[in-house]
Amino acid sequence: MADEHSERCFSCKLCTKEATHNLCIANCIGCQNMFCFEHLIQHRNQSTNELEQLIQRHADLNEKSLQKMDISQHFERIDRWESETIDLIHEHRNYVKEMILSIFQKYKSELDKCNTMLGQELDNQRNVKVCIEESLSDLSRRVDQLDKEIQRMNKVIAQMCNTELNQIVNKITLSPSTLGKPVQWTYFREIKLDSTYGYMAANNHQVFLGWKNRIVVYNLNGTKHDETRLHSTEVYGELCDLIWSSTMQRFFILCHKSLFVHHPASSQIEIQENISLINQDNEYISITTFDNNLVILNKQCLEIWQFANETSQLSSSVPMSNILQKPLEENISCIRTNDQYLAMLIQNHSTHTWRLDLFHFRPFSRVHASAPLDRFRECNLGCFTPYDAKTYLFMNWETKSMYLVDPNGLNELVDYNAYNACLVGTQRMVVVNSMTHLKIYIF
Repeated sequence: MADEHSERCFSCKLCTKEATHNLCIANCIGCQNMFCFEHLIQHRNQSTNELEQLIQRHADLNEKSLQKMDISQHFERIDRWESETIDLIHEHRNYVKEMILSIFQKYKSELDKCNTMLGQELDNQRNVKVCIEESLSDLSRRVDQLDKEIQRMNKVIAQMCNTELNQIVNKITLSPSTLGKPVQWTYFREIKLDSTYGYMAANNHQVFLGWKNRIVVYNLNGTKHDETRLHSTEVYGELCDLIWSSTMQRFFILCHKSLFVHHPASSQIEIQENISLINQDNEYISITTFDNNLVILNKQCLEIWQFANETSQLSSSVPMSNILQKPLEENISCIRTNDQYLAMLIQNHSTHTWRLDLFHFRPFSRVHASAPLDRFRECNLGCFTPYDAKTYLFMNWETKSMYLVDPNGLNELVDYNAYNACLVGTQRMVVVNSMTHLKIYIF
């Protein structure tokens, strides 16, 4: 006699529990389940219906989908891409030609004026037949300068052509530019400078300029406010960066071996003695701020100092090996912050190309490594400053070209005679340093 277990094993899968005593059992060779004869027929009919449905789906597939397969739609897309790309290239070619022509005409007009004035002065000196050595020295310097400017114009135009033409690759391969509409600045004022200054920063009232150990302050109305010289460059090093902190309401003056602070209210410059280099073979490179924090880059690491109640304390330090992807092939020339990121201008020694990498502070991490921005002949010949949340003003010191760039490598030429630039405190104004004068714009 079969026990309870064996009865369950030979029960029909679809019969009710009361009907499991039915001995009319068959095995489906497909699903391997047990059925009574009645339910076996029902089960096989169900499978047959499913097969018929599959046959109908296949017929529909042949009629509706397979017959509509056509390679021409893909060829049309390729042809459309080709046409759009050619149109884009033609459009970009015309844009570059117009831009280069405009710059060339302005540049040549300035050089023609300088050449005419210089020629008149040389003729005057020859006519009066009296020329002292000092005049000869000045005229010789101006002839040399004119020659340099002519050579520089050709070099600037050539580099702009290369840079702008290469932008077509970005326009084709990248998503729409984050730069948006072209930069539109309104000219506000020009300030004549008494000398050349490589570094600058500004608050809402003054422009702070420096070079080597000399500091000059100009009011935004164009008047000269103050001038001073720092201590011995042999002890404290030459000036290498300037920054204004709206939060701490002071200018920070970074030299290769020391840090100074300038308080606009008192016009006093003080050295920050508690912030110094432990290794005297080390040097400071660049400086920036965020909130009440001071970020200083030296050759070995990035230091973050916290200011509170006129005292400062080192809160963290990041070694250079954690910043550079290839420490033996790269260097950092400048650091700046905006509301979101710490940005670093990094150059590759082998390719001489620059990129703009973005970092988070806490925890310190790289969030973006940009595409190449520009190419230089030498190291440490460039700087940048944040323009808004997504873009930066990038200055090529070799060609004096200023571009508005984003981390994707997209850029737009803003000025062809700019050595440096900075925003004016919290105002919507920008100061452009053209070496002999400052140009102030509203945006």
